[in-house]
Amino acid sequence: MASVDLIIVLLYLLLMLAVAFVHRRFADASLENFFLGGRKVPGWMNGISYTAALVSPDAATAYGGLAVATGAFICWWYLSRFGLALFLGGVLFAIVWRRLNLFTSLEFYDLRFPAKSASAMRLWIGIRTSLIAMPAWTGITLLASCKIMEPALGLTMLQTLLLLIPVSFIYVFLSGYKGVVISNFVQMLIFFSGAVMLAGFSLRYFGGPDALAAALDGKYGASNPEILSVVPPIEHAIFPLAAALAWFFGQSIGYGGDAAPMGGAMEGQRILSSRTPREAVVMYVVTAVSMFILLLLVTLPCIGGLLIWPELRSPEADRELIYGLLMKKMLPVGALGLMVAAMLAAAMSTVADNLNFGSQVLISDIYRRWIVRNASERHYLWAGKFGMLIILGLSLAVVMNVRIIVDVAVFMLQISAAELPANWAQWWWWRFNGKARLAASFGGAGIFCAVVLGPKALIAAGMPWAEKLLLPWWWQTFLVMGLTTLLWLSVALLTKPD
Repeated sequence: MASVDLIIVLLYLLLMLAVAFVHRRFADASLENFFLGGRKVPGWMNGISYTAALVSPDAATAYGGLAVATGAFICWWYLSRFGLALFLGGVLFAIVWRRLNLFTSLEFYDLRFPAKSASAMRLWIGIRTSLIAMPAWTGITLLASCKIMEPALGLTMLQTLLLLIPVSFIYVFLSGYKGVVISNFVQMLIFFSGAVMLAGFSLRYFGGPDALAAALDGKYGASNPEILSVVPPIEHAIFPLAAALAWFFGQSIGYGGDAAPMGGAMEGQRILSSRTPREAVVMYVVTAVSMFILLLLVTLPCIGGLLIWPELRSPEADRELIYGLLMKKMLPVGALGLMVAAMLAAAMSTVADNLNFGSQVLISDIYRRWIVRNASERHYLWAGKFGMLIILGLSLAVVMNVRIIVDVAVFMLQISAAELPANWAQWWWWRFNGKARLAASFGGAGIFCAVVLGPKALIAAGMPWAEKLLLPWWWQTFLVMGLTTLLWLSVALLTKPD
């Protein structure tokens, strides 16, 4: 790495630390300041911040890797999550969520269901969000950073983590949510500039969009014509049409009814910290538009990378290294430093967001409700900061035990999609009661274990016949969603409304 690149990276790290120190007094004033920015965050800034949290190195590596395996129809992977789902959340639920004026979105269950059902739900969702979802998403962000820094700069996993974690933790520890949002805005400017630059250098390398398409058609037109198709093929090893539909429906149905979903865990925090209900809607609009632009900038160069590294399409290859390889090959001195700073920016924004939101849920919905109920606000503030350490520790366990990032995304989709249709029912169906809610959440988790984890456990136990029960993940998703919906519908119809 050239000295110019190194200076750019170090200047960025110092800037983030400066942001943390400037906002530390505001964050320490109250729990609402530390976790919700005093509920005074503009909607557009929350939208940019949410985009910064979502388009992190795990998006560059995971989506880039999928682009290598698929081609142009990679757009279906983010069409549902960042198009229809965000639209549904903004139009149907943003205003009502903000009007509830909750501290965490999990408090909704106390308003909607009887005490016992609500308590069980808040405990389960609190554990699932703070101790499963947040470590998982934080872990794959850290892993993605390693996958970018290794081919781009030659850094080991340990070196990347030592570069990334201390600054991320210090600035969220000191500045809370307000510092996160402000730093996210700076980080988004850097990341957007870096993504535009890499996309531009890549297109120039291939001679422009038309030349890139022609080269791809010439190399893969006969053997893999689907690469230039925008519609997933019916038969495909990685992402057939059935998988696209499973991802589409699994991400969209029920979206918005629970503002702490497994796939977008910081969303409730963005809504509840917005200044007004209207600003909460603006947050969704800004997020959707900026997400589409950035994901296009990230995935397009990766499709071109097929012409340089065709071996990455091999099942044994780690295709998620593609973005780091492109950075190293395409970017000149200075530009590489800016792009590394952009990757660090995106990673830090996601890590800081996840730690802040996860500790908010951990303290409000588990620690304060079940363990220490009547302590001072300062006690809970410091407990929240300690909670960030717990989440970070679990995240490092994910880094050490995961190889392909998309596998984690699919796992999180399946465990959350089991109950997603119930998230709409709890708002709109008068018969939907506490028992049906418990059936959806706990029964859905049980069905997920039986359908997804059961066959793997049997195979691991030395029962090879169980391989016949191991379905592709897209059919597992449809089956888990269908059986869970049938379960909670039956419970709702067979029991009295609340």
